[in-house]
Amino acid sequence: MAYPESQYNNFQKAKTLNNYGLDATDHILTKQEDGRLGYLSAGIFATTGSNTFTGDITINGDIHANQFIVTTSSVNHYTASTNFGLDAGDTHTFTGSVRITGSLNTIGNSTITGSFLVSGSTTQIGNNTLLGNTYLYGNIDVSGSTNFHNHTITMTGSMFTSGSQTITGSLDINGNINIASGSAFYRAGNKLFNYGQWIDTTIQSGSINSVQAMKFNQTQYQNGISIVSGSRIKVDNTGLYNLQFSSQFDNADNTNVTVHIWFAITGSAVANSATQLDINKAQAGNLGKIVAAWNFMTELSASNYIELMWSSNSAAVTMYGTGSNSIRPGIPSVIATMTQIA
Repeated sequence: MAYPESQYNNFQKAKTLNNYGLDATDHILTKQEDGRLGYLSAGIFATTGSNTFTGDITINGDIHANQFIVTTSSVNHYTASTNFGLDAGDTHTFTGSVRITGSLNTIGNSTITGSFLVSGSTTQIGNNTLLGNTYLYGNIDVSGSTNFHNHTITMTGSMFTSGSQTITGSLDINGNINIASGSAFYRAGNKLFNYGQWIDTTIQSGSINSVQAMKFNQTQYQNGISIVSGSRIKVDNTGLYNLQFSSQFDNADNTNVTVHIWFAITGSAVANSATQLDINKAQAGNLGKIVAAWNFMTELSASNYIELMWSSNSAAVTMYGTGSNSIRPGIPSVIATMTQIA
């Protein structure tokens, strides 16, 4: 078969430039095993059957194929982005290890079976189901809700949580709980472990058969509890409280007298809370003295207050207090402490 001179010139030019453009109607000059030359139709390549190439192939353009199989070595993608699939129904399966350096953005559901090693940042949008062991090294930033169902989570090292954490069910802690300075425990929205201690350094007197509240003029400790209007022990948080007090009563009269002490909450006397004290008369110039001391447990709501109330059948009875001297400290007329126990 003879070809025009122009075709021969084009072939020589393509041979020099290593640039061959073929279509199914072109022919390729080949050398056969017996040394003879022949022509092959270009239409026999890459249409049906398999082709084997040894060496590098550079393609300027797109490759359209049903499958792309790499049996050895690796696939290196140097520039631009790589897109897999056309819609959410497409599945991409990786057998072996997957290593990602840089950011991983997942939109939709992710199901991972086996090991998943990530170096860099991971952004998860949607549900993430992890079957098997998951090892996370470095910082983990979680935004939104995280649900763990019927699984054991073991954490070794430090865990820092910013914001609120809600736990449904039991929480067993083997070890210590350290609450940083400035933080507190809360139960049902109410701060726990509130406390206070107060004294009065003056002599408190009363009127015959009248009701008086024990006064306090010094605060020694208080947190979540405070003295209001001199006698009201006011709580800031709802809870169960224990109030303890001691007070020394003096009788300056020459007759035996009776004192009653009880508790009042927010202005109302607490039922069955009164106690009677009988103080002997003064003898040989010495005052008759007796110490009242007991504790009282009660539930209080936030902003409630409790008072120690007393009355006497004699105006000669006082709550005795005095200053220190060279061998002993001062004697308060009353000491009261209150702690929240629940």
